[in-house]
Amino acid sequence: MTRIAFLRHGPTDWNAQGRIQGHTDIGLSQAGIARMAALRLPPLCDGARVFVSPLARARHTARLLGLEDGNTDARLMEQNWGAWEGLTRDEILAQHGDDAFLRAGPGAAFRPGGGESTAELHDRVTAFLRDVAQGADDAVAVAHLGVLRAAYTLATGWDMATPMPPDLDVSKILLLSLAQDGSVTLEALNMDFSIL
Repeated sequence: MTRIAFLRHGPTDWNAQGRIQGHTDIGLSQAGIARMAALRLPPLCDGARVFVSPLARARHTARLLGLEDGNTDARLMEQNWGAWEGLTRDEILAQHGDDAFLRAGPGAAFRPGGGESTAELHDRVTAFLRDVAQGADDAVAVAHLGVLRAAYTLATGWDMATPMPPDLDVSKILLLSLAQDGSVTLEALNMDFSIL
């Protein structure tokens, strides 16, 4: 059994503005840099294999947490929201209708603004987890909100059609266990970072 600790990148200016980032390569905000620089990973991450999304906000977060030598893996990128990137939820609803997010929901083939469907996101996170499960050592993945939500869904069966579960705090660490076949179980929610 392999464990993998998922953590989300630090805050960005677009996070603060409520804008969808997706594949847009937004860097950390000054507040995000300060927040992540003040944190350290818990001891369970010592000696773990490190995987990082290639987007700047994730790579910078990894460096601030002392994970400079991580393996870049494009499967950890945020969901590609196409033409919706840079817009707020209200702007998307105004431009694309009140059912915009329902059409882009789990299991749907709809690709918002030419981006990526939720099913495609789940497929690539599943493939990533299967590959990680083949290694002997535990792992850490520095990723994005959509990836953490997908990993949580794979572990718990949450349908993503309802609001995000209140017990899932994506500012903390999500710890999963992976069987050799890549099946996923939830080991711990909301693990704290160490604070300097």
